[in-house]
Amino acid sequence: MSAIKIIVNDDFVTLEYEEKNGQNIDKRLRQLKSTLGVTWYGVASVLGMKPTEASVRLFKRWCRSPDMASYQEMPESQWKVLLMLTIGQKPITCDENHN
Repeated sequence: MSAIKIIVNDDFVTLEYEEKNGQNIDKRLRQLKSTLGVTWYGVASVLGMKPTEASVRLFKRWCRSPDMASYQEMPESQWKVLLMLTIGQKPITCDENHN
């Protein structure tokens, strides 16, 4: 799964994406933790999870290789929230001429 970003400049359309894999999940979780200055329990709270040791262990399972028995796929909804929190999202504005 990927998060896709569509960029339109003049008449050129560019697609950017970040693949949902263990390395990118780990990078984004660490980025969120560092940026907010919180513990892993704080990261769990920000992602709408219970701040427990089980949540912290789940982060580790998300970052593992799919070949490992202890691997668990990160839900797409969590991946999107994580990307929005780390990358951000430009606000959608309405042009007055195109309501």
